[in-house]
Amino acid sequence: METLSSHNKLLTDSALQCAVVKLGVDSSDLRVTPVSGGFSRNRRALVSAGDKTIFVKEVDVDLLPDDGETELAWLKKDYEVMRMLQKVHPQYVADQITLSDDGHVLMTSSYASADGWLWRPPAEKSVAKRYISAVVTVTRELEQTELPHAVIEELQLQPFAAAVLGLDDGIDQVIADADIRRQLIDNYRTLLPEQSEVNQRRCQKMIDLLGESDNLVDISVRAKQFAKQPENCFDHSDVRSDNLAFHPQTGQLKLVDWNWASYAPRGSGATEFLIDMARHGQDVTPWLDELNAEMLAAFVGFYLIRSLKPPLQPGDNLRQMQALSAATAYDLLERT
Repeated sequence: METLSSHNKLLTDSALQCAVVKLGVDSSDLRVTPVSGGFSRNRRALVSAGDKTIFVKEVDVDLLPDDGETELAWLKKDYEVMRMLQKVHPQYVADQITLSDDGHVLMTSSYASADGWLWRPPAEKSVAKRYISAVVTVTRELEQTELPHAVIEELQLQPFAAAVLGLDDGIDQVIADADIRRQLIDNYRTLLPEQSEVNQRRCQKMIDLLGESDNLVDISVRAKQFAKQPENCFDHSDVRSDNLAFHPQTGQLKLVDWNWASYAPRGSGATEFLIDMARHGQDVTPWLDELNAEMLAAFVGFYLIRSLKPPLQPGDNLRQMQALSAATAYDLLERT
């Protein structure tokens, strides 16, 4: 196995050695393939040997602040929540899950595109409809998950979504600061020409909204109502296409990245997901009743402010996603 000293490699030598042990092969037999999508700061890759393939996610503390303490905690929670879900909802998580002894490397079963798994919204309308319906159904089923208080504490599943979103002052910052509104308008004008027709319409609606303080105040009031909703439903808390593997032939669905899992208000998972689907150009009209309207209002300000940190730059996919998610949440809010 070639030793790489650069930080540009997909996985460190330590992670590759973990894969060698997991696969039970010689290091010279490994094939490492990059994976795309998502906004993780972790190293990620598919590692294969012969007909065996696993997904490997690694926290490289040399690349992160605070010795990667936050990312290591998230990786541990991801592992522990999946292990718990293997007992209550095994069909929705990876079949095989291993965390290295030092807690830096998570290895799971692979759900590769080459095997028919989709990691993005399907292009074919009939498949897309089955995909969206399947995910919404799963979020509803997960909401019914009841766990002992001790398990909730141990896995850090305590509610946070309503407090973070409903009491977030993002929309109030936008209302109070004309410079922020001008910067956001400039960003949307920059984004607008590159977008699909439907997202162009959403960007223009956001530009108009940012000049209408009365409507912004109404959204702020609705967002604060979200913080008052009961947080008694188990939620993945980051339901979007980057975290979903769907097999159109079998209808199987696997969710990954459980580090934000928590109890949240009803409809939170479906709302997160339908924003993502609408942003990708999917028609979510049949599922509008699944949306939590107050959560949509909270997402408008939450995503608006975060799209400015740091200022939007060409090629910054995270900031573009946040700006378009705010516009999409507002568009859906008007339709509920």
